[in-house]
Amino acid sequence: MYRVVTRYRDGGPRPVVERGPWHTAEDVVNYWADSLRAMGYVVEIEDQGVGGSNSSDKKKAKDDNADLAAALASMA
Repeated sequence: MYRVVTRYRDGGPRPVVERGPWHTAEDVVNYWADSLRAMGYVVEIEDQGVGGSNSSDKKKAKDDNADLAAALASMA
């Protein structure tokens, strides 16, 4: 599973990070990434690491709930 992560500035102090939906087809994600790059966005592709190729331009996806899980575990 792959998704496109887009970063841009909107005038604020921090960059805006938008994560796209997960796709099973790598060619679909590459199409969107190339299209966004052509419009000037900074784009990277995240990979869930379930099968697929291990290309150097793909970043392993972070578990979006890992920080919450760690905080809840420390409270128990």
